[in-house]
Parts: sequence; C-alpha cells; structure tokens
Amino acid sequence: MLSIILLTLSCNAQKELYSIECISVENEGFVKLKLLNYVKPTKFKVEDASKDAIKALLYSGYSSTNCPTQKPLLKETTDIDSFKKIEKDFFSKNGKWKTFIRNSLDVDNIKTEKITIKEFEIIVNKDQLRKYLEEQKIIKSLNTGF
Repeated sequence: MLSIILLTLSCNAQKELYSIECISVENEGFVKLKLLNYVKPTKFKVEDASKDAIKALLYSGYSSTNCPTQKPLLKETTDIDSFKKIEKDFFSKNGKWKTFIRNSLDVDNIKTEKITIKEFEIIVNKDQLRKYLEEQKIIKSLNTGF
C-alpha cells in the first residue's frame, strides 16, 4: 500500500519537472527566464514553457547569479488558495496567462542517444502579473499598510 502511494506521489511530482534560471531582468518589469524540461522533453512546447515560467514566478520564485533573487508572488497559503480558484481559467487555451508573455523562443534542442532536452527562453512581464494578482485581490498591494 505504501509503495503505491509513493509511486503516485512521484508520478505527480514528475508532471512538472523543469529547471528555471533567470537570464536577465529586462526593462519595464520584464524578466527573461531559461527553462529546461526533463519529463517528456520531446513533447514540451513553447506554450508549456511559457506556462511553467509563469508558474515558477507564482509558486517558487528563482535564485540566479544573473538576477536578484525573486520570491514567489504567491507567498501566503491564502494567496495560493485564492489563485487556485481561478487557475484553470487563467491557464486555459485563451486564458489571461498569454498577456504576460512577451516573447518565447525555442533556443536549443540537445540530443543524445537516449534523451532530447529542450531549452526555451521566455520573457514574462512580472510587474504586470503582480498587478493583475493585486487587482484580482489574490495578493496584497506592495504599498498596503503605508
């Protein structure tokens, strides 16, 4: 029984196994991120990489030698719970997530005998994403309490 639970958890954890690195902080609140996907990389598309870049900004943030450390936009459990209520619509085919992507580029496909690794550079408007979350009352404004 325990092995079945562990297998299920590891399968669920592998659904979105990717690495993210900040390449640069651009002007006007944009950030350029590099993503590599390790689960089914041959099926990993620019759209998937773009969504993963936004999810990284929302849930995990990033740490990089090229950019200042970015904490996740959804820091509190209540923030995460509030976003979960709109997440399906937000990431739908015609969802709001697309408005925060400026540029997506399939940079490199590294092929070896056994694997293919796809690398993407995604430019996300982090400031507008934060503003959207504030407008939706999912997170508090940076100047709340002043």
